[in-house]
Amino acid sequence: MLTEDEKVRIRHHLGYLNVQEAQTFVLGIPAAVQTQFMIEGAFAKVLPQAENLLRTLLCRCDEIEKQVFGGSDLADVTKTGNIEVNPKRLADLARYYRIAQQGMTNLLGVTANPFDMREWVMSGVGINVPVR
Repeated sequence: MLTEDEKVRIRHHLGYLNVQEAQTFVLGIPAAVQTQFMIEGAFAKVLPQAENLLRTLLCRCDEIEKQVFGGSDLADVTKTGNIEVNPKRLADLARYYRIAQQGMTNLLGVTANPFDMREWVMSGVGINVPVR
């Protein structure tokens, strides 16, 4: 059984809100909506045998995010002596993050929030929508 803390972290890494309800406009009138029914429903249906894999992917996302923020001081440095900082470091971390994130979305049967506002995660990622 997933803990409430794990659910909070999963929502965060998949770009979903951690609020009870969100506000939007319907026909110009403010209205409350439940925007996360898919992910909340998926939490209740995770197979017990899949929980360890989900936790592994969750921890991987946590670790990568810590590296992103823990290495933010490298943004000001390109070279010190013979040591050069990898200029593609953030892009590489974002790619590894998305791999773990996609593993969680596959396991849960949901998509990551396409409106995720974290630029380092979503840079270069578009929204694919079939057009008829």
